[in-house]
Amino acid sequence: MNNPIIVLSFGRSGSTWVSDIISKNMGGLLLFEPLHPETCPFPQEACYSDGYAPGLNARLLDFLSEVLAGAHRNRWLLRNHLFTPLEAVSQTYVDMVWNETRVLGFKEIRATFMIDWLIENLHARIVYLVRHPAAVIASLRRRKNFWNEFGFETHWRLFLDHVVQNPRTEDVLRPYRSLIDAARTQIERETVMWAASHKLAARALARHGLPTFHYEDFYERPFPTTRRLIDYVGGDPQAIHPAHIFVPSMTTIRTVHGLTASESDFAAKGWSIFWEDILIADELQTIMGLVDAFGVEDYGDNWKLPGDQGDFPSSSGSS
Repeated sequence: MNNPIIVLSFGRSGSTWVSDIISKNMGGLLLFEPLHPETCPFPQEACYSDGYAPGLNARLLDFLSEVLAGAHRNRWLLRNHLFTPLEAVSQTYVDMVWNETRVLGFKEIRATFMIDWLIENLHARIVYLVRHPAAVIASLRRRKNFWNEFGFETHWRLFLDHVVQNPRTEDVLRPYRSLIDAARTQIERETVMWAASHKLAARALARHGLPTFHYEDFYERPFPTTRRLIDYVGGDPQAIHPAHIFVPSMTTIRTVHGLTASESDFAAKGWSIFWEDILIADELQTIMGLVDAFGVEDYGDNWKLPGDQGDFPSSSGSS
């Protein structure tokens, strides 16, 4: 496949929603998280890797090339295109989807460190998405099984091994090493993972002159942001139907608040609706203190406060 579209983000940041928008508009499949252990034969090696590790590079290229060619027909890859539970879907229907629908690319939440590798080896069109860290951490707490494929402690170890101790990234993270080493609670470690992921992804995007897309832009300005996205990936930005944006996939429960006249929570409360019932004030302070210490500007002091309906940062750059 030439120039696959690859949607990357930290978990719980809207990557399934954005990949669905692209799939529906462009008429094809963005496959679901091929590096998950449900389908990848070396999931822990690939998790949080930059792709260049000795012994991984060639296997990763072979595996993802086969995935993009439709050679791996694991129904997990169709997770956001099939009814759930997956095992309830007939094999006839699964085969029909594979046989009748082209593959456009995939979405992945453990590969934000692979931007250079994906461009170099797959000539990928990268769509990188970021969401407010407090909303991400709150969503992780709601999704209690999020880390279950390895367990959180293993995820933390893989992050340390593949990112913090990686010679290709340790120089960038060296100024923040004390913050990483001091992280003890799960909320501190999740925030450190979010901040380091975004810091390194932003640098890679800058090297290639690529934009950052913000979840909040899709949420508050869905049509202009979607037009910009579709134009960026090579589609027709005028050929947008409301269903491309607002009809959830099999795995996306909710896209935009305010779809019914009775919904006024977002208009009244602003972005705090995503974390106000989940995070206490001390936890929010911990999250934003770490984000500020990492120098992540997207959601820093200049970003609007909860309930403020001012402008968002542009999706044209990052820290």
